[in-house]
Amino acid sequence: MPANLSLRLSAAGQVFVSRNRKVSYPWRWGGAVVAGLVLGAMAVLFTCLFLAWADLQDITQSYQISRAQESQKQLLDLNSKLRIELSNLTAISRLEKLADQLGMEAPKPSQVVKLP
Repeated sequence: MPANLSLRLSAAGQVFVSRNRKVSYPWRWGGAVVAGLVLGAMAVLFTCLFLAWADLQDITQSYQISRAQESQKQLLDLNSKLRIELSNLTAISRLEKLADQLGMEAPKPSQVVKLP
């Protein structure tokens, strides 16, 4: 090699540089590019993790809503049955039969108190 050239090694490979000229290094932005790629990959990774977490939350909420709707349906059925039972227990004909079985009679006029 001639005396006016020196050999420099860089991360990009071998670069021959003249002592008399200023030479720009072609990979001087290499560190920034690598850092940008790493940050971009991390951003994509965290975005994917966030979307997976959000999807899991959506599925969990859907299961909870389904269970709540099933519970509501059962409670509405029970409410309907209890209303039917209440109307049967308070029916006038049933109460009259029970009164006859227990020996009850209609009250005498002197036993009735009228409220103002």
